[in-house]
Amino acid sequence: MRVGMVRRLGACRRGVSAVEMALVLTLFLGFVFGVINVSLVLWTQASLYFAAQAAARCASASPSVCGAPASSALVEAYALNQYMGQSLGGANPFRYSASGCGHTVTASYPYPLSIPFYGDYLLSLSANACFPAGGSTG
Repeated sequence: MRVGMVRRLGACRRGVSAVEMALVLTLFLGFVFGVINVSLVLWTQASLYFAAQAAARCASASPSVCGAPASSALVEAYALNQYMGQSLGGANPFRYSASGCGHTVTASYPYPLSIPFYGDYLLSLSANACFPAGGSTG
């Protein structure tokens, strides 16, 4: 009697599609959400770089906006205003310096990366932009 039940259970194919879908759907959704998370990281990185570049240009060529000579607080506020990525949590990651090649704006932001079942990590994103002193935007 027991052998017949095991044979019948082994031959039964009901529910196989549900099990296959559960396995494939888990992998597919993990891949989709991974792509979305990587896209958000790249968007934040690109936005940091764009804002740093715009602020360095502002410090060099727009004295009416960033001050003449360029004010550190004004340039950093301008960079934060130009940033269009994910929320930075109230912190300003931009720093201005008038040394080196001219007007340098750097940004450093620890991006909180959350991977389900693996934990939370901080991914260090940075951007650096320099615009020569006395440059022009046109």
